[in-house]
Amino acid sequence: MAELTLIVLGDTPPRGIHWSRPGAIHQARWMARNLYSMKMFMFAEQLEYDEETVVKLERLNLFLGLFYTPMWMSSTLAADAPANDLQFMKDMMKFKRTDPEIAQAVLQKLENHKWYLTQEVVPFALFGSRLSDKEKQDIAAKLHATEKPDSFRRGKPMFPQVTAKTTLADLVGPESHLLLDTLGIEYDWLLQPVATWPRSDDYSKALEYVSNVKVVNDIAERGVKMMTDFANIITTDSQQKQYLLQTVEYNRERFDSFKKQTLKK
Repeated sequence: MAELTLIVLGDTPPRGIHWSRPGAIHQARWMARNLYSMKMFMFAEQLEYDEETVVKLERLNLFLGLFYTPMWMSSTLAADAPANDLQFMKDMMKFKRTDPEIAQAVLQKLENHKWYLTQEVVPFALFGSRLSDKEKQDIAAKLHATEKPDSFRRGKPMFPQVTAKTTLADLVGPESHLLLDTLGIEYDWLLQPVATWPRSDDYSKALEYVSNVKVVNDIAERGVKMMTDFANIITTDSQQKQYLLQTVEYNRERFDSFKKQTLKK
């Protein structure tokens, strides 16, 4: 996707320009739609699309190239997720001046996906690379000054209201203590200059945790695919089906392929 984006934007990828054969497309593989949209735009003349279709493809690819691909490239980094999501929303607010239809559609969709802007997750940004030292210090100061609740709320986190002036520090609240409290982390390092944080064992412990948090849905997609494959075969008993799925998952972790040399290990 990164290479296609460079081509669409008029640049040449390091490996040069080449075209891969189209693959399968279905509901669980949303990325294919983006890739095909880019290829359709690049081959619009050969495919003889009408002017209306070309204009729509151009608008979509402008959004993909300038905004979507950069966000997607860093989507696996939990520590950067709060900053990425907030910046993405602000970018779409500005993009309204260029393409209000696409920008508004994206913003409406993002309203249902503000998980990393909730009070509980915003502190992840303290361990990311997207923020300046001042921005991190503001979050740390707000967190340290916010009283920790006697107990943390359960259930679905509350999504915040975001405006063009919202900062991550604005999103810190009582529930933001959840991360450090759960990990048993002391707060002393929060009051120190950001440059000294790596010297703290507590900071390092939290950094290790945040660095290993999964923020993509690949795991969920694999689970759905496995359930689809095995839902109606071998057994219809719900308990036995659970055992079956666990066995399949266990064996997939042990064997990375079905070649004879692998199975003989």
